[in-house]
Amino acid sequence: MQVESIGWEFDVLQANSFDDNYPRLEAVFVGVAPAVAYDAQNQPKFQRTIERRLRDLEKQLRQTHQADLSALGSADLTRNATIIQDLVADYHTQITQQILITGQLELESLTLAGEWPLFWAQTSPLVQQKDHEREPMPFSEPTPTTPQGSQPTSTSTTDDHPDNPYTPV
Repeated sequence: MQVESIGWEFDVLQANSFDDNYPRLEAVFVGVAPAVAYDAQNQPKFQRTIERRLRDLEKQLRQTHQADLSALGSADLTRNATIIQDLVADYHTQITQQILITGQLELESLTLAGEWPLFWAQTSPLVQQKDHEREPMPFSEPTPTTPQGSQPTSTSTTDDHPDNPYTPV
């Protein structure tokens, strides 16, 4: 009986993206049949019921920790670290209680991956100034100024000029 390793990623924010920047929990399991099955390319995978239970566990954890996860990334470092710690501890506990099978499937490792916002200070003056500088400037046409009480002598603009290559379509 061969012992196989199977990796599993828990996309915490359910971003469903190929971007590695989103926070994830990565678990590596080791196991043997019948907890481990094989796909068409003879690669190890979880038995269907175990895979379903893992997906259900992820949904449950997202719902349970939704309020905390929405607050993640504030300027309170202690609170952010506690949110992450609680989520990881809860995930480990639930895997231990619901997924692992004695003698068939064990958890080898559980790691953090992606970018976890531990500290984000959006209220400091320099951060706000930098954010303001990053905003694109609004585009506006210059308005011709005419002296008070006088009428403009010509209504043509540079857009009407035949040599202007930037004529609007």
